[in-house]
Amino acid sequence: MSESTTESRSGKTATQQQRALVFQGGGALGAYEAGIYKALYEGLKSEVNEIRPLFDIVAGTSAGAINATLIVNHFLQNKEKMNPWEGSAEILYQYWQDVSTNTLQYENPFMKGWLEASSFLREGFNNFWVNALRPFDGYFGNIREQSPFLPSYYLWPDRLGSLASTEAFRRYWSWYQFSYLPWGTHNVLSPPIYQPDFRFLNPSNYMLRFDNSPIVKTIRKFWDDSKNPIKTDEGQPRLLLVGVDVQDATTITFDSYPKKHKQRMSVYGDDDSKLKHVIEYPDGIKMEHLLTTMSSHLRYKFPELLAITGEVIDDKIPEGKQNDRIFMDGYYLSNTPLREVIQSHRDYWYKVKGLKDNVPPLEVYIGDLYPTKEQGIPEDPDSINNRVQNILFHDKSKYDEKVTAMVSDYVNIINSLMDMIRSDRNYSSNDYIYRDLKKPLANKIVSISRNGDTREIRKLIEGRVTINKLQRIGYGEGQSLENSNDINGKAFDFSRKTINDLINQGSEDTKAQCDFQP
Repeated sequence: MSESTTESRSGKTATQQQRALVFQGGGALGAYEAGIYKALYEGLKSEVNEIRPLFDIVAGTSAGAINATLIVNHFLQNKEKMNPWEGSAEILYQYWQDVSTNTLQYENPFMKGWLEASSFLREGFNNFWVNALRPFDGYFGNIREQSPFLPSYYLWPDRLGSLASTEAFRRYWSWYQFSYLPWGTHNVLSPPIYQPDFRFLNPSNYMLRFDNSPIVKTIRKFWDDSKNPIKTDEGQPRLLLVGVDVQDATTITFDSYPKKHKQRMSVYGDDDSKLKHVIEYPDGIKMEHLLTTMSSHLRYKFPELLAITGEVIDDKIPEGKQNDRIFMDGYYLSNTPLREVIQSHRDYWYKVKGLKDNVPPLEVYIGDLYPTKEQGIPEDPDSINNRVQNILFHDKSKYDEKVTAMVSDYVNIINSLMDMIRSDRNYSSNDYIYRDLKKPLANKIVSISRNGDTREIRKLIEGRVTINKLQRIGYGEGQSLENSNDINGKAFDFSRKTINDLINQGSEDTKAQCDFQP
């Protein structure tokens, strides 16, 4: 695959606008992203040709990282075909079928009938007691919220609330089965591994942890990482996977593209320190790298990778200390890795390709698995915990988008002014302008990097990334708590019905929210 090019001010060539796909983490909710991808492929495939790929960048965290990996691997295994993307949506669909499990015991008509009858009786019960206790509250005020009645506040018969819908009830008990019962989740997780609290000798403080070897085995049905590690070059889709270093609380981005000196490696660490961790993967991205971003804190053992820690100069591997670094799921720190996509995009085109002022702008599609807005007030334990989860892990990249746009606007203004100066003074390049500005601006504008070094002003201007379009496709956005089937354990509900519903919902939401050209 080749790409169309344009000439930049610096004399370097640059590609036209590139398209990025960003997938969040969310366990079973990754099936919703499979539906998103299916609809995006159908809507955008008419644009795919020898100079325009479906996606230039495919990035993900956790379940989104699995989806991203399977998509890029499918492309590489079919790169000689006219359309290497064809069949990739079907691969995702088959993967999610393989990790789903039938829970017919919660789907039978007797269960549905019992729930509907119980819900009807509960509603009548609630109405009776709300009306019966209204005079009590009118006479005694808020006595039920005072000691000694407060500990029993939620046990009063008018505080029981309504029963869940039949579908929410099914999802809840499916999640409970997969998470707590002794047979685990087929093709996903082992049975629970009990970890007692020996440190404080507290028998009630325990964790249920898991081994995710079953899902690794399932992924390898679709991706043989030992034979086909993922490494790509310009013109092929770029795979970006984001994990979290447990000890540093910093993100690491595994990148299928080469760095400046043709190495494939990840450089990361504390922004305030000159010392960085470097992890090499010359053969490409393998399962051990994917594991770092798909292993939550509940994995019985944290994934480890060998790193070199030292001062990185000119993107060269440092002479430093070798040590094992441990990782956990990327969604704890960057569940929507837009920032990592922007930074990696700039680093490649600016540092590797040498483009100073014509980095390809981005068109970005984001799958958002945790609703930002909901109607109604959560009151029962599950809906409260679910709302907390949605707030913690929803797409927080809107600020990154605003900052990127603001910086791009400033840089565009500066570039326009520099074009005027070049024309007025007959300068052949911007280097002469930076030379003229160096002395008068030396004491007026000082940019200090996070590690304390003074940066050249030109480095603040060159290589900046513009986002021309950003399309978010959100699961359950604006849902009402009164009729929502959403549950707190949705990330662990791998029931066949839920997975298929999520795939269909992702596809329908994408078609509704995206304006595809016919």
